[in-house]
Amino acid sequence: MAHRVEDATASSAAVDAIAQRCISTYLDLPKSFHPTPRSNGTPQWCILAGIVLSRPETTLSARAPSTSTDLLKCISLGTGTKCLPESKLPPKGDILHDSHAEVLARRSAIRWLYEEILRWTKNGERSDWVERGEKDEGELFRLKPGVQVHMYVSTLPCGDASTLLLSLAQDPAMAELKENSRMASLSSTPDVKALVGRGRDDYSALGMLRTKPGRADSPPTISMSCNDKIASWTLLGLQGALLSRFMNPVYLDSLIFGDVEEPLRLMVFEECKRAFVTRLRLDSELPRPFRQHEPQVAFTSVAFTYSRSQTENNPKTGAPPLSESESKSWIADSLPPAEVLVDGRKRGSSLRAKSIAFRSRISKAAIFDLHLELKAGLGGGHSKGDTYVDVKREVTRYQDAKAQLRRQGCPLAGWIVSGPQWEAFTSTIYDQQGIS
Repeated sequence: MAHRVEDATASSAAVDAIAQRCISTYLDLPKSFHPTPRSNGTPQWCILAGIVLSRPETTLSARAPSTSTDLLKCISLGTGTKCLPESKLPPKGDILHDSHAEVLARRSAIRWLYEEILRWTKNGERSDWVERGEKDEGELFRLKPGVQVHMYVSTLPCGDASTLLLSLAQDPAMAELKENSRMASLSSTPDVKALVGRGRDDYSALGMLRTKPGRADSPPTISMSCNDKIASWTLLGLQGALLSRFMNPVYLDSLIFGDVEEPLRLMVFEECKRAFVTRLRLDSELPRPFRQHEPQVAFTSVAFTYSRSQTENNPKTGAPPLSESESKSWIADSLPPAEVLVDGRKRGSSLRAKSIAFRSRISKAAIFDLHLELKAGLGGGHSKGDTYVDVKREVTRYQDAKAQLRRQGCPLAGWIVSGPQWEAFTSTIYDQQGIS
């Protein structure tokens, strides 16, 4: 369902309406999808992220033209704070590497886009949000004129934008320890000498790429921070490599963050401007159709009930609340709409079962199946031996843009990649549908 919001891109009413749409959609889910106290009574909190589309009402209906309202549609939600260590990465793409809220919301949005296109190509359902381009544009799908994309997160994402704010909130002894923890380069590219640091080490190193998580006592990962991933989406789009085969870049028009107190917003705005705009400036243009798309940054005062700041301590022991161990994904117009995840796979599933039984529908393997289904529906050929990484590499315009961004001296230089050893799997769609 779409909901109206005043047409003022950075107005507080518009910003709050987008945040409220995400929060209301989440609160409408069954209570089993919300954080509950642990067995010892300690409450749990979570981070919520969502992707919302907006567009002028006039193109959605035959009513009299109006420039004062937009229609809103929340297409995806994600909650979570967990990430797999490098030692546990799956070789078949059936377990999610990164279950942070922002990443799940983005992956869920990708699935919504695939399913929206399939509803059109398979069932003839015209979309209010997506259209097909002209022949001279390769007939790639794109968002309809006037459609904007917004990302809401209930708190600042991990990484560069939140580093300074975290340093102010830290216990003085811990802040000094982290400030004096100089970052060691974690770059996986030998010819790139960019500094990529782990988590929150060295608060003074602003503008740097960082990995997650921030806790020094947790196993190391090779997943980049949510801040860095969002930054890459402002350059390459939300849609990723596979969907770029069929769709033009989908860029974020605004980033809306909660849990930033009013007196700190000016300072945090400058941090976000550096993290999402100025440090990403390019000396040369990216291959068309990619470009730097600068999102507006805004803050909302709409409270998220299950955020850390809104969650009280254990009423019996006084222990502080803990982050929820589960992660959640929700996709509009999808059946079933919601999914609960533990350690990157569906809750309640066994690793001894077949992969398709425990994998998330937003895992690499599941998205790969969906990609091949769409490709077949559009008349594209494929081989049973095609691997995920091979099909990604076929989208050369996306790969060329990504490679340019990761060169020495470019904004994403030193970006750590998981590597082809975790992406050299084939699709299960052949087994399910008998495709040869």
